Amino acid sequence: MKYIISLIWSFIFAFVVVFIVSSILGTNGEVNTLRDCAILSVLFTGFVALLDAVGLDKKRKED
Repeated sequence: MKYIISLIWSFIFAFVVVFIVSSILGTNGEVNTLRDCAILSVLFTGFVALLDAVGLDKKRKED
């Protein structure tokens, strides 16, 4: 469930990033923003899953 939530938030974050970068570069709707957002969100969710598998979650401390 946490990966689905992460995927949703990363899609929102990716949309903001793609919008800002395309505004700075001056592309007038020539990019496929939905495709770019989907690619970035899947990459970010995969990165979060990888960090979770490695065990870099600082909230869970094993005593």
